[in-house]
Amino acid sequence: MNIKNNRTLLIISAVAIIMFLIVFFSNVFEVREYERAPRCKMNASDSFSMNFSMNDTFRNAGSRNSIPLSYRLLISPALLMIAAVLATYYFISRRLEEKLEKNMAIISKLIDKNNNSNNSLSKESALKESTGKMDNAAVLKFFNSNERKILEELIEKNGSVLQSEISRMNGMNKLRTHRTLKDLERKGIIKTESHGKTNRVIMADDIKEILLKK
Repeated sequence: MNIKNNRTLLIISAVAIIMFLIVFFSNVFEVREYERAPRCKMNASDSFSMNFSMNDTFRNAGSRNSIPLSYRLLISPALLMIAAVLATYYFISRRLEEKLEKNMAIISKLIDKNNNSNNSLSKESALKESTGKMDNAAVLKFFNSNERKILEELIEKNGSVLQSEISRMNGMNKLRTHRTLKDLERKGIIKTESHGKTNRVIMADDIKEILLKK
């Protein structure tokens, strides 16, 4: 979700909350106005007439706003529900974006670390290899279990594997594989190419530099 969509969600949520408050306090005002209306003793015939008048008052409460009270009582929870749904979606989206940004920040740091270490002495190559394995574990920790399975398979297969092979992995199926690959592709971790009746899943070049250290 981009910044423009985030702002739109916040604006709609704020408008819904403001409308809810306006309708809610308008309803409270109408009820309190009715309760403050003067009451007097009356006979039986007047009682029937007064009851009819009271019912008519409630049906037409808020006539100044041209919206009956009964309608506004239905509108209030609807507005609150809309605001709650939009706000929840916004905050969940923000958390997912923050997690993705954190993952990519770690990967970016590892790329810089890898580039800076290219000029190191040959004596340090063994240490670099062991550190690379720890880096892989640190990076994979930030992905969910399905994403980790695919990335581990890509690492084992040197950055390229068939989608059909992933679908046959333990705990995976065609639908789960398809959804997970779409998520990884959206994050820029992998790309897919048509390969006969299936697809070939290929690790992105910049990710290879991190996870496929030699």
